[in-house]
Amino acid sequence: MVSRKGLRWGAAGGGWLVSTENLDLLIVGSGPAGLSAAAHARQAGLSCAVLERSDHLADTVHCYQKRKYVMAEPAQVPLRSPLPFAAGSREEVLDAWGRFVAAQQIRVDYRREVESVERRGDVFHVRTSGGVYHAARVVLAVGTQGNPRRLGVPGEDLPQVSNRLIDPDAHRDEDVVVVGAGDSALEVAIALSERNRVSLIVRSEEIVRAKESLEREVLSRQATGQLTIHFRTTVKRIVPGFVDLQGPEEDLRVAADRVILKIGAEPPRALLERCGVTFASAARDARPRLDRHHQTETPGLYLIGAAAGRDLIKLGINQGYEVVEHVLGREVEPADEAVLKERLPYWSGSVRQRLESLRQTVPLLRQADPEDLREVFLLAQVRDADDGEVIVRQNDYTDSFLVITAGRVAIDMRDDEGVERRVAELGTGDFFGEMGLISGRRRNATATALGPCRLLEIPRKAMIKLLHVSPRVKATLDRVFLLRALQSYVFPELDDASLWPLVEAARQLHLGRDQVVFEEGEIGDAFYLVRHGMVKLSKRSGDRQLVLTYLGAGNVFGETALLERAARTATVTTIFPTDLIVLDKAVFDDFLTQRPALRQQLLEAYKRKTLEGLEIELRPGGGVLDHLIELEAVIGTDVLVIDNHKCVRCGNCVAACEGVHADGQARLSLTGSKLANLLFPNSCMQCENPLCMLDCPPDAIVRRAGGEIQIKDTCIGCGNCAANCPYDNIFMVQPKAGRGFFGRLLAGLGLDRDGGQAAAVKKEVAVKCDLCAGVDGGAACVRSCPTGAAIRLESKGLRRGIEALVAREELG
Repeated sequence: MVSRKGLRWGAAGGGWLVSTENLDLLIVGSGPAGLSAAAHARQAGLSCAVLERSDHLADTVHCYQKRKYVMAEPAQVPLRSPLPFAAGSREEVLDAWGRFVAAQQIRVDYRREVESVERRGDVFHVRTSGGVYHAARVVLAVGTQGNPRRLGVPGEDLPQVSNRLIDPDAHRDEDVVVVGAGDSALEVAIALSERNRVSLIVRSEEIVRAKESLEREVLSRQATGQLTIHFRTTVKRIVPGFVDLQGPEEDLRVAADRVILKIGAEPPRALLERCGVTFASAARDARPRLDRHHQTETPGLYLIGAAAGRDLIKLGINQGYEVVEHVLGREVEPADEAVLKERLPYWSGSVRQRLESLRQTVPLLRQADPEDLREVFLLAQVRDADDGEVIVRQNDYTDSFLVITAGRVAIDMRDDEGVERRVAELGTGDFFGEMGLISGRRRNATATALGPCRLLEIPRKAMIKLLHVSPRVKATLDRVFLLRALQSYVFPELDDASLWPLVEAARQLHLGRDQVVFEEGEIGDAFYLVRHGMVKLSKRSGDRQLVLTYLGAGNVFGETALLERAARTATVTTIFPTDLIVLDKAVFDDFLTQRPALRQQLLEAYKRKTLEGLEIELRPGGGVLDHLIELEAVIGTDVLVIDNHKCVRCGNCVAACEGVHADGQARLSLTGSKLANLLFPNSCMQCENPLCMLDCPPDAIVRRAGGEIQIKDTCIGCGNCAANCPYDNIFMVQPKAGRGFFGRLLAGLGLDRDGGQAAAVKKEVAVKCDLCAGVDGGAACVRSCPTGAAIRLESKGLRRGIEALVAREELG
């Protein structure tokens, strides 16, 4: 009889059978949350063991691609566990944990897959693939990966098939098939397309689940031949060297030295339920029932980490510490408690009590899980406003979401003629800012305090994350977005109660790039609101298709053709992937039948649109807008244009840009798209809906009220913003040493040609055009141009400005 780590070897059948000791604590999973609990338990003198189903620590992090950068977020929450953790590469993080486990002699039993957890009296019996363990308490830290989903086709178990990419650099000149359309699938396809021939298999007719920046990148690589995308295609079978596909029109066979499946994983709910965890409902996204100590409804059984809803490494590590503190009989506040109390100073009690008070005051917040709100309010700020104070101003580019916790706020909107009207008065428990939140565009109204009021201001990034994890919050905001858009643009005289029937009958439609919503001449059968994205309106004019205008998020179209069952007067096509809210004709007719005066107003609007269309059609150069849409210049709010007929190639613009920035780096490059004699240089256009701001871990990218997008000194150089910019207008650079006041002055005038040859700083950071914010006189590139070739055009005057500059004889 041989003993090992509390298990005994059985003569009959072999294998480790039954633990001969009762542990104080048994931890399932050696990820960051589980290792944190083990580290604290070890220091506290508790007998404990960690069960890991794989043969290595932290399987989720281990399965990251080599050299993947691991973030340590949220930055404002302290790390309280003895387990070391700092932002760094995958290899650095795993090495630090491995050395710590060895140094602290933390017991980890590998290849122990848990099958069930059963409480008998005061002892848990944990059955695993290697035997049965006994413990007074059990901590489940199993993560959410579960088992990878399977295709269910022949050949899936061949050695050429895998679920992960270990090292992109290890593969060269291979035929690789990637199956999936989520973020991880697109990341793998992009990484491998540099040195291999990649086919991406997408089951649907377009990519809908991935980040828009990743979608743009793979579509761009498809256009340049770097990879091939097979839409509306599924895998039939896998054979050595090939994959047989079932396409939309015919079956085909593609070469495949390697097949990587990125089709998701089954959640671990079945395992958790076998272990005694209960859930709030049978819904797929239901949360486990836990108390404030992370304890399940089974006393002594705890659930922490990603499976408990905390998918950030640092938060999971802190949970592991907190669980052990509770096991030791100590009352411990969550790690974010002090920070959240500072964020919510005007409410009393614990953070849990303060959040509950807010949930009672604000109906929208009652739709969210309190744990999700903790993450949101880490970034929120309380804001007090005096009577008459402007909280947000129409056309500003601020994008926060505001909740009224006390007082009243007036919402006023000014039309194109400058006439201002009051749209609404909101009170305690109401919110505003959802238009910019959903559409990503500038403020569409001015909000003013009616007497003293208190608000909670939530950054857009934090609110977007809440919408992602809280479907009920998202559904509520979508309904309010449609309601207020109808009031703002179509039915300003109607109150909420009158419009709710339309809101409840609406449906959503997602369309990809360059998809036709409806054709000119079709009989109108629906009315549309652009929720997100952009469309263009065009009509036939002789033998060409003339672009009339483009509409961004928050705009409506298609309503006039419904009035008399008239034919569509224009063709509407998406410019980018676009979400539309659709109201069908039957609903629209029922609504207007009860309101004949509204029907007459819409008819007048129809006449105005017809006249506007005729004006554009008769205007010389009207086809320029089509070229601007093709170049995607319409998404910018401030576009740099250089007239090559006037440009003398002196380079003053670049030198001046270098000179006004202390780091000596230019924010523009004289490369880019061309339209006849006009160059659109690689210089930030200050996009209406900037993709660069979507994934900045330290929130170093901010938008000023005037629209300028700036990168703060807190940039960590991760490169996410540069990768997300589809126009190559963000540059990763090593800042040059400063040249002093006179050096910058000379460069600002285009007179310094040393190019900032002083020693460069080693750290790489992101830089982009910020419109010379804070510099007297405006953009240095324009001021330094001796011939007037360089000009900047704002979005409102873009079309007419280009029509005046372009050499029409050079247009294609």
